[in-house]
Amino acid sequence: MAEFRLGRLKFNWRGDWVLSTAYVIDDIVKYGSSTYVCKANHTSSANENLFYTNDLAANWSLHTEGVTNKGNWVANYWYKINDIFKYGNTQYRVTAGHTSPADFDPDASTITEYLSSFNYEDTWASATEYQVGDVVAYGGYTYVAKRKNTNMPPAYNLSADWDILTTGFNVTGEYNSTVDYKQGDLALYGGYTYVAITTSTNVIPTTVSNWSLVTKGLAWQGQWNSTTQYNLGDAVKKLSNSYIGVATFGNLNQDPSTDSNGDYWNVLAEGAAANVMTTEGDLVYYTTGAARLPVGQDGQVLAVSPEGVPQWENNSTTHPVYYVTEEGNDFTNDGSSISRSFHSVRHACGIATGPASIYVKAGVYNETLPIVVPPEVTIVGDNLRTSKVKAAGHYDHTFVSAVADCITPNSGSQKSVSAATYDSTTGDLVLTIGSHTLTTSNTIQIGNRTLTFTCSQDNHASQHAYPRPGKDPAAGATLAITATSGASITVNVGKGADAWHQVLTLADVPTATYTPSAINYNPTSGDMVCTIGVHDLVTTDSITIVTDSLTFTCNYNGDGNTTQKTYPRASGATGTVAGYDYAHDTVLPIKETTATTITVNVNGGQGAITDTTVHNFVSASTGAIQKASPYVSYGSIITNGAGTKTASILDSSFDEKTRVEIRPITGGKWTTSDTWENGVTDINITSIETRQNSTSTMFLMSDKTMLKDLFMEGMNGFVKASIAATRSGSIAGTIITGTDFFPDLVGTTVSGTGVTAASKVIQFISTTKIEVDKVQTVSATSLTFTATPDDLNNATVKGTFVRLNPESRILKSPYISNCSAKSEFGVGAIVDGNVHRQFKDDSTTPSNKSIVFDSFTNIHDHGVGFWVTSGAAAEMVSSFTYYCHISYCATRGGRIRSLAGNSSWGNYGIVSSGFSPIEKFRAGTIEGLILEIDPDTQSASPPGGFTIGEEIRGSTSQAIGIVNSKQGAGEKNLYYSVRTKGPIGVGTGFLPNETITGRTSGCTANVIANGITGNRGQSGRTLVCAGLGTSPTLEINGSIEFLTGSGNGGFNNQQITGADPFTFVISAVSQVGSTGKGNVFIDRGEWSSTGAAHTGGSSTFVQYPPTGSYAQFLVPAGASDTTWSVNTISGFNPGQYALMPTSNELVKVVSFPNANSMNVQREQDGAGTAIAHAIGEQFTSIGATSVLSSTSCEVWKDFVGVDTSFRAVDPDGFHGSIGKYLKIDNEFIKVTGINTDNYGVTTLSLVEEKAAKCFDEQEIRIRYIFSQARLTGHDFLQVGTGGTSTTNWPAAPNQDPIQANEIQEAYPGRVFYVSTDHDGNFRVGRYFRVNQATGAATLNANSFDLSGLTSLQLGSIGAQLGAQINEFSTDGTLSQNSNEKVPTQAAVKTYVDTKDAERDAAGLLMAHNHTTLGLATERSQTQTDITNLTNSTNTDLALNRADSQSRTFFVGLS
Repeated sequence: MAEFRLGRLKFNWRGDWVLSTAYVIDDIVKYGSSTYVCKANHTSSANENLFYTNDLAANWSLHTEGVTNKGNWVANYWYKINDIFKYGNTQYRVTAGHTSPADFDPDASTITEYLSSFNYEDTWASATEYQVGDVVAYGGYTYVAKRKNTNMPPAYNLSADWDILTTGFNVTGEYNSTVDYKQGDLALYGGYTYVAITTSTNVIPTTVSNWSLVTKGLAWQGQWNSTTQYNLGDAVKKLSNSYIGVATFGNLNQDPSTDSNGDYWNVLAEGAAANVMTTEGDLVYYTTGAARLPVGQDGQVLAVSPEGVPQWENNSTTHPVYYVTEEGNDFTNDGSSISRSFHSVRHACGIATGPASIYVKAGVYNETLPIVVPPEVTIVGDNLRTSKVKAAGHYDHTFVSAVADCITPNSGSQKSVSAATYDSTTGDLVLTIGSHTLTTSNTIQIGNRTLTFTCSQDNHASQHAYPRPGKDPAAGATLAITATSGASITVNVGKGADAWHQVLTLADVPTATYTPSAINYNPTSGDMVCTIGVHDLVTTDSITIVTDSLTFTCNYNGDGNTTQKTYPRASGATGTVAGYDYAHDTVLPIKETTATTITVNVNGGQGAITDTTVHNFVSASTGAIQKASPYVSYGSIITNGAGTKTASILDSSFDEKTRVEIRPITGGKWTTSDTWENGVTDINITSIETRQNSTSTMFLMSDKTMLKDLFMEGMNGFVKASIAATRSGSIAGTIITGTDFFPDLVGTTVSGTGVTAASKVIQFISTTKIEVDKVQTVSATSLTFTATPDDLNNATVKGTFVRLNPESRILKSPYISNCSAKSEFGVGAIVDGNVHRQFKDDSTTPSNKSIVFDSFTNIHDHGVGFWVTSGAAAEMVSSFTYYCHISYCATRGGRIRSLAGNSSWGNYGIVSSGFSPIEKFRAGTIEGLILEIDPDTQSASPPGGFTIGEEIRGSTSQAIGIVNSKQGAGEKNLYYSVRTKGPIGVGTGFLPNETITGRTSGCTANVIANGITGNRGQSGRTLVCAGLGTSPTLEINGSIEFLTGSGNGGFNNQQITGADPFTFVISAVSQVGSTGKGNVFIDRGEWSSTGAAHTGGSSTFVQYPPTGSYAQFLVPAGASDTTWSVNTISGFNPGQYALMPTSNELVKVVSFPNANSMNVQREQDGAGTAIAHAIGEQFTSIGATSVLSSTSCEVWKDFVGVDTSFRAVDPDGFHGSIGKYLKIDNEFIKVTGINTDNYGVTTLSLVEEKAAKCFDEQEIRIRYIFSQARLTGHDFLQVGTGGTSTTNWPAAPNQDPIQANEIQEAYPGRVFYVSTDHDGNFRVGRYFRVNQATGAATLNANSFDLSGLTSLQLGSIGAQLGAQINEFSTDGTLSQNSNEKVPTQAAVKTYVDTKDAERDAAGLLMAHNHTTLGLATERSQTQTDITNLTNSTNTDLALNRADSQSRTFFVGLS
């Protein structure tokens, strides 16, 4: 029987199967989800993955089976049998042990599906990877993934990737043709709702293949509109009915009221028959039935028409008229009526275009300046008491209260303000809003009229709510937060006082250069067309041409266009007066322009001087043409270098860089980060001053504009002149040399180390040279130029109420009528012609540069009333000034014409100085000197004495002159042209006491004994001049300026400067045309001769003409050789000359021994020195000499060794000598050109006597645009008492009036006036005045004209003393013996001469008696004769005594 051992029947539990472990039979282990029992002793495998392949079959039997959940599937993991894992929405059971691959494969043989489910993934997204069982919403449907996929839209991939799980709806709103619709999408189309049954884009829902109707409805669209696209189900209103759209595909511009067939619309509801309104705002009124009144236009009001029915009308508007009120709005209103008014005058002027009127209603208008009044626009106030325009200023603001939640940030909740501070100088507004999280990256908006302040403008009397819509920049604006703190934020709401007026300082002058690529020169007209490429030059600009920068050829003297010549020439210019071309160092106005060319005239409009042949352009130096000053064109639009900003140029300093005033237009205000656009290289801006409104200009007046019935105030900034400039410079003689000088230094006083006290600047020469009135020598030092207090040219002038607009030339003057302006340190009006310098008088676009003032009152404490300058003009009627530093002022050629004006208090009344810097003056010279003769020595024959135009000669000095005029008592002053001062080296001019003889008349006379006055420079009331042509006619009333220099002042050739601080007005002109004299231009000291002096009257000229033939030496010639071996004798002739170029030796050809030799005489006629000559050296043939005609070739006037031209009696006589050599005295010269005067002698009479003497040939300039003020009926009230504090009105002034300050003239400025002052003194200019308190009258007897006077009473005021005179008698016998007649000088002389003859006859009779009657008898007879003669003489004297007082008066008048 079998044996059982119970101990062996039990299993041994070993736990999890372990690698490389010894197992025995009946051991039980767990591996994966199952347990196994060992059936053979063995050692397990060393790798887990080998359990199923190596260990299981041979060593183990399944004991129990289970499953293990492994969670989500992972790659590269060893899965055991019956492991359960989840992948996607499905669980899988492992059927065979394996290591999972990198990508899951649901169809792998090692796994089987254990349990499947769904996973909702929300709306389908293209970037999501979906697994089997994932459920998504797409359109109105849900879909389940059939396999793993990415970017496979369900509706388009149903067969492979997705199955429909459920159907439904997705509401998408109004149908949109651009949307990609999916199944289930619901879209509203018209009044109907549709569901998409397929995918589609731009397929309308009424398409049945893509859409299915869900519900019918209606969509209310309001009033029918012909431009709206309507769809099926849309409901609209037309007239009183409503309609619903029925067209499947909708409709456009199908009127429902006329769709009788119902093709597009069906009636939805019918309204009342009387409802005829169609548009929002329509009204219904009744006539025979209901009638529609369409809605009116913005701003119209309802009125009744003449037919008795309602109609819309404009409310109190006319066109073009604009209104400005305090309550107006610049942002929303159009200004067409009071109810639609603007808020600011500046905004109105920015909208209005002329002709138009702007009515400024009663109120105070704080304006941002400047206000540019457009052409033909009139600004009219209610009256000058109620319509006030002020410069917006800086005012202190005090916070009062704020509306709750008035601050709206761009994020977070609204904020309330508990406190606020505003700084008008910076524009910063600090708001206390409590704890907040706002930063500088946030923005806010401030509710309109939510912040209430008081301000110092009305001394905090009234409250105002800000920001004001249409007025304040912050109204409705999004404001950046610029700073924060724990409880506050800061924003910038705009400064209170900055004007749109800036002053730039430039690093350089905005000039430009151009290089011509072609030039077409017309020698007949002098016009030159230069091709310079694209440019921005205009006809108001000018250019200069660099010396010798343009190269041409021409056929001058038969040159055949072979020689290249450069222009413009600084010297050697044939046929010119000064030896240089007109275009040299000359500003040339541009006549015409095209896109790439400019046209200028290079000969002063006179055409060619000597050569009219064709000029061929060769080349030009780089930058040959330069834009000339002024570089800045006022009124033009400039841009910054980046092209982001523009501005209009208002004004500039003389140097056009240290002060350039602009008015920004677009892009905002300029900064130093901007540059000035200047072509290739822009100009840096070194500094900028932004003017406050009070220091800007209130009104810039354009053409045909007007201000009326306004009160203006709030301007300031004027500072009277003191130190005009400080410059470094030196003084030599009267000339100061330095840098950066400017014309307005004229009239200033110069001081500095070593400078003579009270030295005054009398002339501006250039930016590097000016002239003073005292001769001195001062080394380089710092010079201070101090202006007088009445010098507006050098004052600081800001804060002006009225000026010309630089952008608008004046054809009809702006008109200021019935206005007043009030300020402290302000300026009432400036009429500055300089800001219109671009509108040149001789151009096609001139400007009148004028303003008319009528009843314009100016009250400016320490300011200025009216300033007219730079050739501008102003007419003033009833224009009063009070407390002004200067009342009226004309400078730089400004002209004032005033009627019934007033200058009350202040420092200065009327100031006039200077001349217009842009006028083209008439230039000339003083012709000759004055020779004073003793009339008693003048020969009796001929009766008229010396004749005009005859030559006079001094018997001792041998001086020669030509009589031009005879002036003074007995015609003793002979104005004469200097021909020669006498023999070379010893000529003194006419000497005292010497006898002069007239060549034509034979008249003789002696020069007076005083040499200094006997032969002197011209002075007095008559001047004889040269160089002043007769075309255009030289008019009277011109002002003469005398240019200081150095020249012949008369006796002994004394050198005088001719300095005269004054200029003088011309009262009469007498001109003689050209006499044929002119200039001969020469090269001096030729052929080794020395330039020397030559006397007027010289007429011996020997001509040496080059023949053009040449020869060369064949063998050397020694310095003493007289036989030369030469290569040719052709062109040479015996008796003629040859010139040695190397030594300037002139030799005379004697004979020709043969064809290759010549005998010569060396060192001929004083030319050159004999030297040796080498083989091949060339010399020139000089033809036969000739003596020029002495009748036509004569030196008119002395000239010295350095002169490059001389005056000739007839320059035409030298025409044939051009290019040839002449010998005069011992000097050889070469003639280079000639010209003939186009002028003769001009005699000028002066209004006033000129005391300072002129030197011969002193330069003069005659101007007609000199500063002047003409006042009729002007009233002066205590001028000199200063401003309001010192005037102390209505009490007595704290300082006395200064009558001398009523009229201030700085020549050539003049004031012509008829005035009355506070003491009742009536004055007519400087020459006639009446003291109304005493009746005393004063007049200038020198200008007293008795024409028309029938009787003259002499005697004391209030008594009839003396005799009445009714005739100046020429009766030399005094036979009428009248107490009413005064004998003339000639009558008195005749009478005295007659009596002298009678006394001589009586003496002869006594001598006869002495001889015939014997001594005793003779003595008796003599005594009787003496007694008779004495009685006769006493009788005659008694007769003449009565005439003595009258005769003395006559002499005084003479």
